[in-house]
Amino acid sequence: MLCSPVFQPFLSTPFAFNMPVCSLWPENRHFFMQMENERVRQMEELKRRVDFIDQVHQVLLKEMVKTNSASEFSDSKSPSYKLENDEIHYALMLDTKDFLPEELTVKQVGRKLLVSGKHEKKDEARDGCYSYKYQEFRQELELPEDVKPDAVTCSFSNGQLQIEVPRLALPAVTERTVPIKTSPAVKTRQERNTEEQE
Repeated sequence: MLCSPVFQPFLSTPFAFNMPVCSLWPENRHFFMQMENERVRQMEELKRRVDFIDQVHQVLLKEMVKTNSASEFSDSKSPSYKLENDEIHYALMLDTKDFLPEELTVKQVGRKLLVSGKHEKKDEARDGCYSYKYQEFRQELELPEDVKPDAVTCSFSNGQLQIEVPRLALPAVTERTVPIKTSPAVKTRQERNTEEQE
């Protein structure tokens, strides 16, 4: 685009050239639009990267929580147990050495026993830091049919929780012969033999 002579130098020297001056305005708009598009593209790329880093952070955080809860901060696995099942009683011994008796609960609902334990421990160091350990378990047990559910007893000794239930007393077995009754329509062998002889 040619500029008007108003913007041209008014003094004319032998070295001064009377040259048309081009404006950059049409090109400026294109240039600024390119800069704006590049800035938008860079912002979108930055947002994608931030989103990706956030997703990686969430995955790592979940893995850390799983690892910590499974190892140090929380131990929710059920304790091992040993079963004694004989003619006199049904006994179950749970290894609860990490729990105090007051941290254990045994509830009975019909023939089901609900055993649970919850242990919290906080250790403080001299420098103001502390460690925290939390353990919890829940276990559901079904009593067999041949025990007295209203006679369940629990005891705690040497880190072992023992649940004991006496068996039902079986009645003494007596022997007897059960008579067979016949109806009038059914004839016995003796009656049939008598009829045949007549």
